[in-house]
Amino acid sequence: MSAPDRNVAVCEAWLRDGIQGWPDVLPTQDKVRMLQAIAGCGVPEIDVTSFVPIHTVPQFADAEEVLSAVPDDVKVRVLTVNVRGAKRVADAHAMGHPIDRCGFPISASEPHNLANLRRDHATHKVAVAEMVDVLGTAGISPLLGVATAYGCPIQGRVEREDVLALVEWGHSLGIRTIMFGDTTGMADPRTVHELFTLATNSFPDVEFIAHFHDNRGCGIANTLAAIDAGAATVDASLGGIGGEPAAVEQGFVGESGNVTTEDLVAVLDRMGVRTGIDLPALLTAGEIAEDVLGRPLLSRVQRAGLISNPR
Repeated sequence: MSAPDRNVAVCEAWLRDGIQGWPDVLPTQDKVRMLQAIAGCGVPEIDVTSFVPIHTVPQFADAEEVLSAVPDDVKVRVLTVNVRGAKRVADAHAMGHPIDRCGFPISASEPHNLANLRRDHATHKVAVAEMVDVLGTAGISPLLGVATAYGCPIQGRVEREDVLALVEWGHSLGIRTIMFGDTTGMADPRTVHELFTLATNSFPDVEFIAHFHDNRGCGIANTLAAIDAGAATVDASLGGIGGEPAAVEQGFVGESGNVTTEDLVAVLDRMGVRTGIDLPALLTAGEIAEDVLGRPLLSRVQRAGLISNPR
């Protein structure tokens, strides 16, 4: 990878993708504690919460309360899955909880879309178009998350043309921020580099985001490949927690988990890629995450320490 002296934005996903499948509903004060620790590291964007049906994901019943604690200098991302949720996002924004962008998923694999969202592509596309209108009217940037971009645990192979067709469709709706999601860790660096190269060359006015799950241990390598091919923003989660929710029925796909923020930022720092994140403060935030969840997490640098000798 040849990316010294580059700037890359890291979005911290612990508060949303990280804990969405956690077995216990965390107290709001613990989420606010984590929010403050993450913001204090200089992380430029935080995936703060979800506006999803509370009976399905009770973890995010306190979405508005957590949003009220976000510092002014942090870009706020949230997620929703339907028009009702998009209207809640717009209402929260109007009520003084600033939201910069709202993500919503669509799976490149239709069987996965049916398993995850209970909608076929045709039905879901109609809903997404309405969500884009709702968010745009509210002044919130829509973010299209293309899930199963590298393969599907239900369907198997996902054709690159199907992924790019969704990008083109989203672009036609006016969406200029698009994420490629490696839903169950099926990507490899070569495939990632090829997809991001094609996408960034074909849609130069789109910000492409890399979001990898680390089921099979390729998360950081895939993220580096995406950066090398033009990804402007990458997602990660403190301690590597999160990933595909267990509620999506798709069989056993290996241990789930996100790319570990501490390890990724440490690698980028050593490579001369600028993130603006204070690494020692990030490790402290990771320690707080372990304290909040009551268990050791998956960061290697938390155990081994940062490399202090010069390059």
